[in-house]
Amino acid sequence: MPRWRSIRFRLSIQYSAVVFGLGGALLGLGYLAQRQSLRSETMTRYALETRIVQIDGVDVVVPTLRQVEWRAIESLYSEIILDEVARFTLFALMALFLLSLVVGWVMSGRVLKPVEEITDVAKEIQASDLSRRIGLEGPDDELTRLASTFDEMLERLDNAFASQRRFLADTSHDLRTPLAVIRSNVEVVGSDDSATVEEWQEAGGIVLRNAEKMSEMINGLLAAARLQAGKAQAVTFDLAELVGAKALEYEKPAAERDVAVEASAAPVIVHGVEVSLDRAFSNLLDNAIAAAPSGSVVRVGSGLVDGWAWLGVEDRGPGLPDEPEGGRVGFGLSIVSQIVDAHDGVVESLQTEGGGTTMLIWLPTSEAESEHPDSTPFTNT
Repeated sequence: MPRWRSIRFRLSIQYSAVVFGLGGALLGLGYLAQRQSLRSETMTRYALETRIVQIDGVDVVVPTLRQVEWRAIESLYSEIILDEVARFTLFALMALFLLSLVVGWVMSGRVLKPVEEITDVAKEIQASDLSRRIGLEGPDDELTRLASTFDEMLERLDNAFASQRRFLADTSHDLRTPLAVIRSNVEVVGSDDSATVEEWQEAGGIVLRNAEKMSEMINGLLAAARLQAGKAQAVTFDLAELVGAKALEYEKPAAERDVAVEASAAPVIVHGVEVSLDRAFSNLLDNAIAAAPSGSVVRVGSGLVDGWAWLGVEDRGPGLPDEPEGGRVGFGLSIVSQIVDAHDGVVESLQTEGGGTTMLIWLPTSEAESEHPDSTPFTNT
C-alpha cells in the first residue's frame, strides 16, 4: 500500500495542519498587533513661536511653544520595522510547517504503534492456533482497552475451537463404535455358510440396537446443529413439566437395570428451545442410569437459585474421572455442553456425598443476580 494512503500519513497531515494553523494564526495576530501599535504612535518636536499681544495699548511680543508631528519620519520608521516583522513571520511559518510535519509523523507513529502490534498478532493467528495474545501494557486508555478486548475475543474463540475439536473427536469416536459392532457381526454371520436362522436373528438384533443408538446420536447432533444455526424456535415452558415427563419416560428402562427414578421438581419458567434442552436432559439421564449400580436411585429435579434455573440428575455410580482419558468426556456430555452453551448456560459436575455424580444444567433468567450461582441446590432438595 502506498505510504501516502496510510492512516499514519493522514494523521500526520492532520496534526501538521492543526499545528501550522494555530501557529500561523498566532504569528499573524502578532504581526497585525505590531503593525497597529507602530502606526498609532507619533514622533513629535516642539517649535518656538512668537505672537504680539497688546497690553494697555502697548504691543508686547510673547513667545509660545507649539507641538509639531513628524509624519514622514514616523511612516518610514514604521514601514522598516513592519518589513522586518513580515520577513521574520514568513520564515517562522516555513519552519513551523516543516516542524509540524515531523512532529505529526512522530506523534502519529507513537499513537498507532499499539494498532500495529494488534495487526501483527492478527496476521500471525490461524484458526488452528489461537494461543497468541497481544498483552499490550500501558495506561488504561482506549488502545489498551481495545487490545484487552481483542485478547478476550481470542480467548473465547480459542475455547470455542477447542470445544469444537473435542466435540468432533467425541462424535467420531462414539459413532465409530456402533458402526464397528454392526460391521463385525454382519461379517461374522455373512462369512459363515452354516449360520443358522437364530444366529442371523441374533446378529439382526445387535444391528438393530446399534442402529437405534446411532439414530439417537444423530438426533442429538441435529438438535445441537439446529440450535447453533438459529433454526430452532425458542418457547417459554416449565422445567418441572420436563422433569416429570422424563421421569415417567425413563421409569421402564431404569427398572430393567434395577434402578429407580425419583423426581423432585420445583416449578420454574424459562425461555429456550425445549426440544434441545429435552435432548440435553435425556443425555444426562442416559449416562446416570447406565452408571447407577443395581438397587440404587437416580434423582432428577429442577428449581431456581439467585435467578438461575437449574436441571439436575444425581446418581450413585462411580462418578466422572478427574481427567478423562484423552480429554474426552463422552459424546452425550459434548451434546449437553453444546446445547447449554447456546442457551448462555453452564454445565456443572459435582461429586455426590456418599459416592456418585450430580450433573447440573444452569440456565440464566432475566432475574439472574450473578454470573454463576455458588450453590448445590439439587443435593438439598
